[in-house]
Amino acid sequence: MASTADAPTLTAGPIRVLPCRDRKGAVLLLLLLCLPSLAFVCTFRDIPHFGVLQDDSLYYAGAKTIANGSGYKILSLPAEPYQTKYPPLYPLYLSLAWLANPSFPSNLTIALALSWLSLPVILLLLYKLRQPWLILALAAINPYVLFYASNIGSELFFLAILLGAFLSAEKKRPLTAGLLAGAAYLARTAGIAMLPAAIVYFLIRRRPRDAAWFSIGMLPAIIGWTVWCHLHQAPRHDIVTLCYTSYTGYQFFNVGWDNFTVVLWKNFDALLEAMGSFVFPQMLNGLAGKAILQPIAIAMILGCVRLVRRGELLLYALFGVFSAAMLLVWHFPPNQRFILPLAPLLLAGFVSEMSHLAVSVRIAFKHRDRSQRVVAYGFATLLATILTVGLGLQIYMTLSAVPEMYAGDRRNNRAFDNAYAWIKANLPSNANILWEQDVVYYLKTGRHAVSFPVPSRQWYAYGFDRDIDYYRKLDEFARTQHLSYILLNKEALLRAAAANPNLEKIHEEPGAVLYRVTRSVLSRAR
Repeated sequence: MASTADAPTLTAGPIRVLPCRDRKGAVLLLLLLCLPSLAFVCTFRDIPHFGVLQDDSLYYAGAKTIANGSGYKILSLPAEPYQTKYPPLYPLYLSLAWLANPSFPSNLTIALALSWLSLPVILLLLYKLRQPWLILALAAINPYVLFYASNIGSELFFLAILLGAFLSAEKKRPLTAGLLAGAAYLARTAGIAMLPAAIVYFLIRRRPRDAAWFSIGMLPAIIGWTVWCHLHQAPRHDIVTLCYTSYTGYQFFNVGWDNFTVVLWKNFDALLEAMGSFVFPQMLNGLAGKAILQPIAIAMILGCVRLVRRGELLLYALFGVFSAAMLLVWHFPPNQRFILPLAPLLLAGFVSEMSHLAVSVRIAFKHRDRSQRVVAYGFATLLATILTVGLGLQIYMTLSAVPEMYAGDRRNNRAFDNAYAWIKANLPSNANILWEQDVVYYLKTGRHAVSFPVPSRQWYAYGFDRDIDYYRKLDEFARTQHLSYILLNKEALLRAAAANPNLEKIHEEPGAVLYRVTRSVLSRAR
């Protein structure tokens, strides 16, 4: 049995939270917190959403190249360039699934199990970082966490390594922290924010030597990946090559001085909404959604400031500041996937601020002025209503919305598989197609494909309403990319294709239609 000294008291604002003093009890609680995500993952072990986000399929295709020794390349693209956008650590980890079972898609279940293991590690590290059980519980059952735990993106893997770096820094092991931060960078290049965050952290703590040791640990990973990318960068600079192989190239393609302020403002707006959605899921659009989500986000930020002032989670908070700064100028509006590594920090900040508000409201309840009491009761009722509705939406999202979406994904996948089978039976093996799930198509058929990247510059200028105008030029895009066929599945895109005289429908499945780019277009391409 651990002594009282071994189990320090934790605080979450004015509310005191005690950790479990019994190590066996703590292990049991951690295992119980893992059960909801494990049940969720087992239910969707076929990963119905695989490939829709595209990043996950690119990671997994990269894992295949590592497992079979064909080089870290994007073999789904016709030019088969080297993968110089996504660093190799997470694909290297997923390559274990290919080594265990080289048959796709049956090996996806193994990959999902490997990916899910990050979540128990995250909860354990949050416990080691002396976070209250409430924070662990909120993180473990959050619907967005469950959603990404049931896919094979790199977010949770990245967060697990990141928390290890935070813990090492707290225990005054700067070199270990730097090595882990370097590993986090090799999982997601967003980990670059750890370098300035850690340097500032150690300087605030008046430990400049530790800042140097941390840098020594992290810089080799940054330098090594940068050099490798430079040596293997694809020679072309078209939109497809930039989108698939270069973060910086695609960044400058979409963000410049002409639209910088628009990007900054829209990203700030999206960032606040994404932050607030970890408490109140983002199911309301327009002003109603902003009116709820953005104040929640502000409360999270204020709570994080309170935590830092109490000496808690300083390095994590600094990492959050530098990460948010990068997201504000990034070429895509921040969503839950981008800020998932910040979710435990944001939830801790929200709990801290709610605890502070609870104390303030209780004091106001006893105010001599009746009007002050009325305002306090009104505010408390409004806040309780928002939190109750938010909890209800989280339950709905977990038990209904996500399962319904996955059911739709399964139906789509069956239609796509039928289209793939027809293509394999009727088109030459060297026929390149345009298809939004290009990497999944490659993994299932071994054939090349390209997706249609709509520049985010378009969204920042016009919003999503003008995307369909861009899709009306599919034949022109096919000409520049030397693609002979186009596979479409969305109703609006099918209408645009039907109105395009340069596209000829040659095969149709429920939810998937294959078009041939007519010879007149191909001849002009030559």
